[in-house]
Formats: sequence, structure tokens, C-alpha cells
Amino acid sequence: MSTNSLLVNFAGFPSAPRMLVPDNGLANLAGALLAAGHRTRILDYATADTVKALYPYEYKDRLQEVLQRIMRDIKGGSAPSPADMEQFHSIDYAIEKRKSVNVGDIARDIAAYIRNNNIDFVGFKLWMGDGFEGSMTIARELKKNFPALPVFAGGPHVDWFGEKILECADMFDVLVCGEGEEVIVQLADYVMGRRVLENIPNLLYRKRGVACSTPRREIADLNALAAPVYDEDVYPAMKGNKKLKFYLTDESRGCPNKCAFCLHPAKSGGKWRMKSATGVVNEMERIMSKHGSNVFRFAGSNTPMPLALEIAREIIRRNLNVRYIGFANSGVAVSREEFALLKRSGCFGFWFGIESGNQEMLDKVMNKKVKVEQLREKMKACKEAGIHVTGSVIVPAPGETGQSKQDTLRLLADVMPDSIIAEPPVVVPGTAWDTDAEKYNIVIPDRKKYVEHAMFYKMKLLYPPNLLPSFPYLTIDGKSMDSILQEAGAFNRDIERQGILTQVTTDTALLATYAGTTAREFRDNARQWFLSGDYEKINGMVATINENIERTMTNLV
Repeated sequence: MSTNSLLVNFAGFPSAPRMLVPDNGLANLAGALLAAGHRTRILDYATADTVKALYPYEYKDRLQEVLQRIMRDIKGGSAPSPADMEQFHSIDYAIEKRKSVNVGDIARDIAAYIRNNNIDFVGFKLWMGDGFEGSMTIARELKKNFPALPVFAGGPHVDWFGEKILECADMFDVLVCGEGEEVIVQLADYVMGRRVLENIPNLLYRKRGVACSTPRREIADLNALAAPVYDEDVYPAMKGNKKLKFYLTDESRGCPNKCAFCLHPAKSGGKWRMKSATGVVNEMERIMSKHGSNVFRFAGSNTPMPLALEIAREIIRRNLNVRYIGFANSGVAVSREEFALLKRSGCFGFWFGIESGNQEMLDKVMNKKVKVEQLREKMKACKEAGIHVTGSVIVPAPGETGQSKQDTLRLLADVMPDSIIAEPPVVVPGTAWDTDAEKYNIVIPDRKKYVEHAMFYKMKLLYPPNLLPSFPYLTIDGKSMDSILQEAGAFNRDIERQGILTQVTTDTALLATYAGTTAREFRDNARQWFLSGDYEKINGMVATINENIERTMTNLV
């Protein structure tokens, strides 16, 4: 006896190229279910087709017109006019309302599929903003049509908001926190009547109206996990050019750091769990052979450098032609020779969490446990090896001063990274910035409203900070979030004046090489296309990138 399930990824309206990569989390869950003898199918709506299905095109010309004026001002180093900003947010709000209505069509399509295919349960991957709102709409429609159908949900949104989701989203029967590969198989057993929820780890659910949870458990041996499944019969969005041929591969989970703003150690554990280098490279080879791509990103949030070096040596030993990126561990020393080895193995770029160029900010506000000089030397050595260096900073962070901002700008001017992600502070529930808010001069007058607003906040990945939607219900150092967003936008302009590219992640820079453009051109084009719902341009971009990835399997661009 086995189950037949659906795994649904509705992340909202695709707002950046990186949203079009295959979802390795659901591919991992599918692999676990299939290995246990169950049937499943992944419905992934992070595609260009969803852009076409959701976007209200009657607003396109008006949005493009005001957006061009705003971006012209930003590129010229000045703040957009208040009139343009008001018009932009008015149009953007109208577009978001219409997108929400159009999600109903997707919900009805999924309901029809369930009706025709005898589905036993559905699992959602939850994201913030319109991804969460849309997933609720879909799940509500499924419950209306199939009241007895078990509907489960996991993903990053559950890790952030946990029990709060139970309070506003009763269409989900069970929430899964943290890792789900073992849990999803046990939930399939539960659906068949072989287990009770109380004996399955990592769960949140209601029993007779009372919120219940089960103990957290991490997967001890990542090498024992089933291989992720991207086969088209299981993952139909992999057909044609709906998804980019750019694959995440699990190399490590967990993080030993305790940064004050980050939830990752609570989500994935406070110590590293690593796959073997052999296992990681085996997965790369399998994808190259089966799916025709040699472009990868390490999925871990903080790849241990000894493991990265082992992987590099194994790639070189096998003489594989790959390109890959990852997140760098900012505090671990790496020699120039080791960076050269990584480059030779196919490493295109690393993302460094800088956060600030001021030591007091790193120590007292970020709890980074790293010295500015370590960051400086490591990024310089990485760049000298020919590896793309992306850095991220949080400005204005709690306690930010004119001096600390100047220290950060001086560090960036000295290193000259290839790109910088300069973001405003985000107070994530459960982090030190949240639980010890008073220490950081963070004031959240109405926590309930703050959390509710955060759950539905529509993050736009390619927006400059000053174009992001307003976020009430908290102040930092007495400043409203509107003021903070404007300050973050001004800091981005300061970085650009130094000749450093902003709002370009490592994966965006890598994709640009396959799109045949500079990283700046790719960012600007993608921003215009995704904000205006230009399906033809987005579809063409995906096709070009995939074609060049396939073409360069033997000769790297």
C-alpha cells in the first residue's frame, strides 16, 4: 500500500531570475517519497508561465513609464521624486490586488487535477508575502472541494513564523518545521493510518483547538538522503524552458555562528552537518549526465571551507567541467593558493556576509565573531584568484552612525567587490534582534500586528530598497521603516558612486554570463521585465541561458 501525493510550490509572482531555478527542497522530498515506494508529483509555479497567468497587462505601460523615470533618477545618483514614488506604489498596489484574484485560476486547476488523479495528500512549500497569501488561497479552495484531504505545509515561512501560521491559516492541517525528507515519508504513513502525529518529529498542528508541537530532529547523515528527483514525469515544470538549468546541490546544513539577525542556526542546527565531497560531486555528475547542466549552487548557508576545498579537489581529480557558486564562511582563513584551487575547479563566485566595515558594529550589533581585517584579506585573496566576490551589508543597522557607514564604504572601496547587496535591517522573529529588541534599540509597539504584517509582506527581490513597500509597526533607533528604506536607498547610491555594482547576487552574476550580457545589463533588463510582466522577454532570457548552458557543457564561456 502506498500514497499518491502532490507537492506544490507557489512562491508568488516570480520577481527575479533566481526564482526560476528548480526547487531542490521539493525535489528532495520527492526523492524521499519515491524511495519509500510512494508516488508523487511536483507542481512548481515559479515559471515564466505564471508571470503570464497572473500579470494584469492593462497596467504594464503605466508602470514602465514611471519606473523608467525612477530608475533614471537612481542611476543619476538622486532620490526619485515623491510624485513618482506615490504613482509607482499606487500602480504596484493595484497590480498586486489583481494578481491575487488571478491565483484563483491556479487553485481551480489544482483542484481539477486532484479530482482526476486520486490524490491522497498535498504538501505546500510556504514562502513569505504573495507566496504565502497565494498558497492560502489555493489550500482554501482544495479544502472547500475536498474537506477530508490532508493538507500539509513546510518551508522557510514555517521556520520564520511557526505557530503564528496556525492562527491565521486553518486550511493547513499540519506544519513541518526544519528538514522534511524523513518527515514527509512519516506523514505518508500517517495518511495510511500507520502512524500518529504525536510520534512524528518537527510538527505543529492543532488538536481539539489546542496548538501542539513535536520534538525537533535534524537529519544526522546527509549522505543517506535519497537523490533529488528532477525527472519530467515527476517534475513537469522541468520540461522545455520553464525552469533555468541551474541546480542547487546540498553540501552542508547547519551553522555554528550566532549572528544576531539570522535564524539559520535555529532552523538547521547550530553545528555543521556535511555531505562527503564524493557524495556532492557524485550528485553533480548525475545531474550533468541526466539533466544536461553543469551549473550549480551549493545550497548551504555557510559552506565549511575545508569541505569546499575537498569538493574542488574531487572535481579536479575527475576532470569535470563545472561552474558553481556558494556562500563563503567569512571568518575562516583561506590562502591565495586555496582560492586558486577553487577557481581551477570551476568556482565562479562566493557570497560573503560582510554586514558592516565597522568593528564595533560587527561585535556588538551583528555578533559576527569576525574581524574587519579578516574580511578584507579574504575578499581580496578571493578576487585576486579571479573568483567573483559578492558581499552583503546591512545598512542602516541598529546603532548605525555616520562613522560606521563611512567605515563600511571605506572597506568596500579598498576591496572593490564585484557586487554588493546593501539591504535594510529585517527583524526576523526568534533572532536576537527580536527576542532582545530593547538591547538593540528596536521598538515593536504591537507585536501581533508586526508579525501579521511580516507574514504577508511582499518582498520584491530586484527592487532598490527605497522602492520596497512600507513596513509599519516597528522603529529602529527611533527611525520609522520608511526612513530606514530611504537611508538604505541612499547608501546603495553611495556604493554605486564608488563604481561598485549593487543589487546583483552571485547567482545573478553567473546567469548573466550565460545570457551574454554584463551583470549590470542583466540586472537592469531583468528588473524591467519582471516588474512589467514581460513574458516574452523573460521566456527568451530563460531559453538563451539554457541553450548556452547546454552548449558550454564542453566549453565554458
